[in-house]
Amino acid sequence: MVKQFFYSALVLLLPFAALAQTGNIEGTVSRRDTDTPLADAEVRLLQTNERQTTDENGRFVFTDVPEGTYTLVVSVPNADVTTRTSVIVGAGETVNLEINVEIETYELEGIEVTDKREAKTVSKKSLRSEELTRLPGTGGDVLRALPALPGIGVANDFSGALYIRGGSDEDNLYYFDRVPFGYPYHFGGLVSSVSSEIIDRIDVYAGGYGAEFGIDSQAVIDIYSQDSSRGGMHGKFNLNLLYSEGMLQGDIGDSGYWYAAGRRSYIDLFVDSLSFDTGAITAFPRFWDYQLKGGYDFTDKHQLSVNLFASGDRFAFRQDGEDVDEEFRGDGQFQSGFNGAGVHLRSLLSDRLTSFLSLTRSDFLFDVNVGSAFSLNIDAPDYVLREDLTFNVTPKHQLESGLVFAWEPGTVTGTFSRIPDEGEDDYDIRFEERQNVDESVRGIRAEGYLQDRFALMPMLSVVFGLRFDYFNRIDELSIQPRGSILVELPNRSELQFSYGVYNQSPQPWLLSSALGNPALNASEASHYIVELKQELSPDTEIKMAGYYKDFKGLVTSDGEGSYLNQGVGYAQGAEIFLRHRIGERFFGWVSYAYALSRRRDSPEEPYRLYSFDQTHVATFVASYNLSPTWEVGAKWQYRTGNPYTPITDVASGLDPRNGIAIWIPIYAETNSARLPPYHRLDLRVSKIFKFSGWQMSVFLELLNAYNRANLLQYNYSADYKTREEVNQFPIIPYLGVSAEF
Repeated sequence: MVKQFFYSALVLLLPFAALAQTGNIEGTVSRRDTDTPLADAEVRLLQTNERQTTDENGRFVFTDVPEGTYTLVVSVPNADVTTRTSVIVGAGETVNLEINVEIETYELEGIEVTDKREAKTVSKKSLRSEELTRLPGTGGDVLRALPALPGIGVANDFSGALYIRGGSDEDNLYYFDRVPFGYPYHFGGLVSSVSSEIIDRIDVYAGGYGAEFGIDSQAVIDIYSQDSSRGGMHGKFNLNLLYSEGMLQGDIGDSGYWYAAGRRSYIDLFVDSLSFDTGAITAFPRFWDYQLKGGYDFTDKHQLSVNLFASGDRFAFRQDGEDVDEEFRGDGQFQSGFNGAGVHLRSLLSDRLTSFLSLTRSDFLFDVNVGSAFSLNIDAPDYVLREDLTFNVTPKHQLESGLVFAWEPGTVTGTFSRIPDEGEDDYDIRFEERQNVDESVRGIRAEGYLQDRFALMPMLSVVFGLRFDYFNRIDELSIQPRGSILVELPNRSELQFSYGVYNQSPQPWLLSSALGNPALNASEASHYIVELKQELSPDTEIKMAGYYKDFKGLVTSDGEGSYLNQGVGYAQGAEIFLRHRIGERFFGWVSYAYALSRRRDSPEEPYRLYSFDQTHVATFVASYNLSPTWEVGAKWQYRTGNPYTPITDVASGLDPRNGIAIWIPIYAETNSARLPPYHRLDLRVSKIFKFSGWQMSVFLELLNAYNRANLLQYNYSADYKTREEVNQFPIIPYLGVSAEF
């Protein structure tokens, strides 16, 4: 009787036991660029080959799926795209997925397309913001994530200046929606000066790029904001330890979009001033920025967009301690900012000819004074008219051309001394001759380029270009050839070679009649780059690159207060980048970069290390979704310590201003020593809470998780006999909260 009852109970429980060992998978498929649902997309469970087709709302459902790990493969009709997503199904659980795919649709209407692939530009990296904002150690800031890429370095934790492949931060050109903008970071590196919430992607040209870019640059950071709406009104608001920000976006009729974003720091709202032994902060640092954009498609062939943006930083201080030099005592203040605006019209003039016309204005503002001795005020507006044309000769052959006209009126006033050279360690601003500056600048630029992209055969394509730049302040026309060759190897790898000449006008202060030398010429850099890309699997790719850059005509001081085009140098290096991604569940990479950058300041001097040479840089990044709402991540980076010039001895002397006895340091060879290696681990955990119609996200980052004491610099005593170490960031917890609807 007992046995019969047992078997009867077992028969009754078997269906429930089977049910307990299965789960469901539900989800939606949408376009990444517009966030609109994709109907008729095929979703396939790779392990069981079961298939579903999304409905008009982009939804799909798999029921009674045995517990385990599965791969969903999403295919979209009329699009050459396949997306893979990994998912773990638990017993009795329903997994909800939101799958975003990036597609470029096409339809074949009786036309056979054999090969439409264009020759690509070497060293261009396209980065999507949704991945960069999840990078540990960035606080969700897209631009702060760039130093995690091979070949892009920063000097320290407090600096946002980017040193790309052995170049200077002055070599970089920044665009935001085709508008040049003043500086990418608040206070030199605290946070970026453009909200990450509206950034769609960033294209990084580390060198060897085509003729379409390059006025006074050797690297380009090209930032694109969103150019479509998600449909209806959407918004997101963020709160973290430094600032608050908000973003709203919506539609303009059936064919347009708009967004508005802005943020402001708020520490100054709670702390008015801060006193210390040698003075006080009288106005606590604050920053703000905003971005506005609207676009409308008048027809299928004409799209108009308008964007406005601005940024500002400010703080004030007082120095009055006995250890403060007399000329620096008293009140001081720092204020900087920029604003930009652009009107852009993209037109399909014919089936083969496309026009992209832009009229932009940007303005850089800088105002600083320290005590009674130093002041500087800069107002540097820039008006640019740009036209780019693309003509498709055949599906395999494309011609590109462009013209740019720029007017750069500006004013510089104040009392200042010359700017020190890179590597000039014995520079002492106290003893430099002061100059009263009152200059009006009228700069005129004319640029043009011609470029030919041609797929010669299925495995070989080439790009040849010629760029022309004229700048009236140096009265010089430069002709810069550019070119690259792409070879597709049988093992699905790509091998690319590129060469280019890149001319740079001297920095504005170097052309000042008061502080510099108006007779200076442009410097020149020649780039030689080879790059190999290989897809090891649909989820894994590896990239390797080698480069050599030759610098001529660098502007350096002659030791007597004048500047000459007498410097030379070179930068060489190799990079490897291994990246792996599993759908939306995991992404990560391992990279290593070797670099050597040297300069020679005059023909009589030997080569020396560039001040921001970092020989070895290794980076590890990983981010993993534990569930659709929980994510954890880690980033670790190692960098060779920056070069510096040690003090070997000290001599006594007299202050030339007042005859008081002072100590004068005696330096070793320039950059003959290095700081200790830098390494740091950042951790991140985030959680999404979903509610009806909106969601809240919380993230916590632990910066420098094992509290590494990374040395920033040495501070010396007045007699230079003792020194103390000044370190970079200690361990810091960083909390952020956002709400989205």
